[in-house]
Amino acid sequence: MQVVDYVSEKWGGEPHYRSAMEHLGDDEHGVWLWGRARRTIYRGEAKLFEAELEVVTLIPPGLWWAPAWWLGHPEIDLYVNINTPAMWDGDRVAYVDLDLDVVRFTDGRVEEVDRDEFDLHRERYGYPPDIVSAANAAAARALELVRSNAAPFDGVAAQEWTSLARRAGGM
Repeated sequence: MQVVDYVSEKWGGEPHYRSAMEHLGDDEHGVWLWGRARRTIYRGEAKLFEAELEVVTLIPPGLWWAPAWWLGHPEIDLYVNINTPAMWDGDRVAYVDLDLDVVRFTDGRVEEVDRDEFDLHRERYGYPPDIVSAANAAAARALELVRSNAAPFDGVAAQEWTSLARRAGGM
């Protein structure tokens, strides 16, 4: 399977997180990526840590979010980053992380998190009004879809792609 350079940046091009992920395939929801446990997470070129968990991540075309299922996490079932639509350049996919996130916890609670970080960075980095509007709309819509357990947030497709990755032996 093809290895993808998965890049999350902060506003203004500041590096956030980067890691090697495996392209599992595509479906009606978008592109599915697999991250194995013990993969290295970087900030720019600096090694930050090794991931403890496997993750399956969806990159939906043209949408302002990227859901990730952190497999085996004791508290978090689903983590939805609110971000600019992902841009592909060969085997590299990148987006700008806009701080807001929607989380489904393992106890079933669904919450928007990091609103304070979004507000702080909106002021500090001068997010343009259209970016602020799009991020807020995406967070509200993602919250609604996760709460209603709509596909792909219901995890059905994520489980299928996880099974495929594990059968293939990861990266």
